[in-house]
Amino acid sequence: MLNKNLKDFNSLKLEYSCDSFYEINDFEDIFHLSEKIRKENKKFWILGEGTNIVIVDDLKGIVVKNNLSGISIDKNSVEAASGENWDYLVKVCLKENLFGFENLSGIPGSVGACPVQNIGAYGVEVSNFIEYIETINLIDGNVEVFNAHECKFGYRESIFKKLPNHFITKIKFSLSTIFKPNLSYESIPEKMEINSAEELRQIILNIRENRLIDPEQEPNVGSFFKNPVVPKIQMENLLADYPDLKFYFVKEDQYKISAAWLIEKIKMKGYQGKDCGVSKKHSLVLVNFSKKSENLINLSKKIKNVIRKKFNIELEYEPTFIS
Repeated sequence: MLNKNLKDFNSLKLEYSCDSFYEINDFEDIFHLSEKIRKENKKFWILGEGTNIVIVDDLKGIVVKNNLSGISIDKNSVEAASGENWDYLVKVCLKENLFGFENLSGIPGSVGACPVQNIGAYGVEVSNFIEYIETINLIDGNVEVFNAHECKFGYRESIFKKLPNHFITKIKFSLSTIFKPNLSYESIPEKMEINSAEELRQIILNIRENRLIDPEQEPNVGSFFKNPVVPKIQMENLLADYPDLKFYFVKEDQYKISAAWLIEKIKMKGYQGKDCGVSKKHSLVLVNFSKKSENLINLSKKIKNVIRKKFNIELEYEPTFIS
């Protein structure tokens, strides 16, 4: 399809267009697309559900929509096609008494997008459960498989951010047949008696509902900034000046600072700009009411600049910017 409006394919509801829109429903579609890309030398972008992207301008090339579906389960191993909805996979696994994903309940997006960002929430990251990821390189049509080590997972990071030509087709996960609730995150009441994975899932969903914003009501991409990781000495200096500092131990000499806390300290929670703003419910969520992204991006730059000057910390964006 030519000159497709992308409003319905990104959670910020940005009304940019693309030259060509191509939907992937099976492997044959992928190989046809790969051949088309090689012949026409076209630039392309792969979309899952568009919940973690910021479109900057009209896209001169092909936007690829991933609709691959299918989930198979063998004992504690789960293979899921990349176009499946992430939270649907979580529900399927719980129904089959396979555990580990509970804290990742309610995260928007597709299965294929989850390892790219190494999604995480409430003390759990998806990389904890990944055995391997199968991809097709759209430039040469070759199938490539990455084991968990080769994925080079980090905090909201993976090798796939550096491999935009790789179309993730499916992911194999290894889960547990024994339910052991992870209550390490501060928002989850430690003393609460949790008797089932479904009960924990509901607690997580309730927390998300109370803290986060439905993109259908206020267009957003969830957290707009990563929590910055700083050396121990910098954390201690901040703590001396701000005893209420929110921070978390990462490893050795590294500590994670709450980006939400930083934004609240510069008094921008609830800030309203031109056709955009910072959510009153959660300071990491930037909301958009414009057809274009310019004002939202300017607001994000303003936040970054103020925090840099006040705390000597450089915030990094969590969503992917595409243009």
